[in-house]
Amino acid sequence: MDAAVTSLVAVFAALAGSTLTFLFQRHIARQTERFTREQQLRHERIGAYSDFAAALTDFRRSQNDRWHWERADPDSPEFVSARTESYQRRADSTAALCRVRLLCGDSVLAELAQDALDATARMQGARDEQDRSGRGEAARLALDRFLNSASPHTH
Repeated sequence: MDAAVTSLVAVFAALAGSTLTFLFQRHIARQTERFTREQQLRHERIGAYSDFAAALTDFRRSQNDRWHWERADPDSPEFVSARTESYQRRADSTAALCRVRLLCGDSVLAELAQDALDATARMQGARDEQDRSGRGEAARLALDRFLNSASPHTH
C-alpha cells in the first residue's frame, strides 16, 4: 500500500509541477509580448513625433522664405516657387500630424500638435518683419510645447 501511495504522490507532484511550469511560462510569454508591443509603440511614437517636428520645421522655414519673396517681388518666379514649396510643406506637416494623432492616444498632445501646425500656418499673414519674427517664434515655441509634452510618451 505504501508503494501505491508513494506512486500516487509522485504522479500528483509531477502533474502539479508541470501545471505550475506551464502557468509560469504562459505568464512570462504574456509579459514578453506586452513588453514587445510597448517597445514597438514607443519606437513608432518616436518616429512619428520626430517626423512631425522635422516637417513642421521645414514648413516654418518655407513660410519665412515665402514671406520674404512675396515682399521682394510677388510676381517673381522665386515667390511662386516659395509659395508652392510652402503648400507642399504644409501638406507634409498635415500628414505627419495625422500620424501623431493616430499614435499618441492623448487628446491634449494631439491638440498641442495641431496648435503648432496652426501657429506655423499663421506666419504667412505677418504685416511686417517684427510681426513675422514674432509669429515665427510663436510657432517654434508651440512646437517646443508639443515636444516637451510628447517626451514622456517615448520613455
